[in-house]
Amino acid sequence: MEALDHPELKVPAIHVTGTNGKTSVAKIASSVLVSSGLKVGTYTSPHLVSMTERLALNGEPVSEDDFGDAFDHLTPYLKVVEERLGEPLTYFEIMTAMFFLWAADTPVDVAVIEVGLGGGWDATNVVQASVAVITNIALDHTAMLGDRASIAAEKSGIIKRDATVVTAELDPEMLAIMGTRASETGARMVTFGRDFSIGDNKVAFGGRYLSIETRDRAYDGLFLPLHGAHQGVNAATALQAVDAFLPEGSLSDEVVAEGFASVRAPGRLETVRTETQDGIPVILDVAHNPDGLAALVKSLAEAFAFERVVFVVGILVDKDHKGMIAELTRLPSAIIFTRPTFERSATPEDLQRAAQELGCPSAIEPDVVRAIDAAFVEAGPKDMICVTGSHYVVGEARGHLLRSQLQDP
Repeated sequence: MEALDHPELKVPAIHVTGTNGKTSVAKIASSVLVSSGLKVGTYTSPHLVSMTERLALNGEPVSEDDFGDAFDHLTPYLKVVEERLGEPLTYFEIMTAMFFLWAADTPVDVAVIEVGLGGGWDATNVVQASVAVITNIALDHTAMLGDRASIAAEKSGIIKRDATVVTAELDPEMLAIMGTRASETGARMVTFGRDFSIGDNKVAFGGRYLSIETRDRAYDGLFLPLHGAHQGVNAATALQAVDAFLPEGSLSDEVVAEGFASVRAPGRLETVRTETQDGIPVILDVAHNPDGLAALVKSLAEAFAFERVVFVVGILVDKDHKGMIAELTRLPSAIIFTRPTFERSATPEDLQRAAQELGCPSAIEPDVVRAIDAAFVEAGPKDMICVTGSHYVVGEARGHLLRSQLQDP
């Protein structure tokens, strides 16, 4: 950032961390900000199909040309910094630097930035955001981040001096850890259930029907085109973050309604229907830890009609395999384990062994495309298919399914 003349300090920002829901909160907040008339740059990770998804302008991924131009602009600085450090920068550090440079050069009016991992030591934490969002605290990346208390402390590291902290976490112990950091920095805590809340959070055709009360006012009759009760909580958190970021009174009912209705979050209980496979719906969801899988299972049961779910599952090696698989068994289901082309993915054989320890029958396929083909063979006319377990398996499945749609006669 020093070599680039500190672009991270040139754009006001909302900084988002948490174990689950980070990307959804970032996308919902960005959509409301766009609806309010601002030019919004959003940084999310990982991507599903194309790395251009990580840099979005007003909700749309940047073009390949703009992405290439931003990287070309950055390249000479990378060489200088790597020579000075005597070591290479990481992929995520380079992407993060590119986002800040692109956002400052564009320029955008506000940046919504998702943490990559953790918080305090994440590359994104060079930003001085006036609003810090901590969606929730659960167990994930424990080899690096430790237990829940350590995770809470690490995520609280994004709280900057005099910022506003918005969180949907309910555990008093976790809130106390965040509160300690807030006291140290003079930040204000805004918590779900006390300062903002949800009234209605109901299934609607194609999404959720919501009523939300922020710290300043109530919003009724909102439609969010995302499935799952947890997305209602994400929406409330995002709206409170935007409310804290903008001057008081900036948000009207119309602006919020338009922003919510415009949200798109690929890979979050996303439905893909194929014309050539008897109309069997395919649900894509990037849940990648036991809490995420629990929310997915609850949402499937609530929002969809089916006799059985055929799960296509790929999981990274450092995840709680048994805890995740156990959640899937709560539904009538068949499970096909596979492996996306990502080096940290667990083998299908390892996942099947974990399933066997739970007494759960399963099948394995060596790659995602074959697993999806096998799922269509397995699924009956009243079944549905769900691809889940990691961003990488969902990304490969989404790319394959969308290409298949384009090739249909």
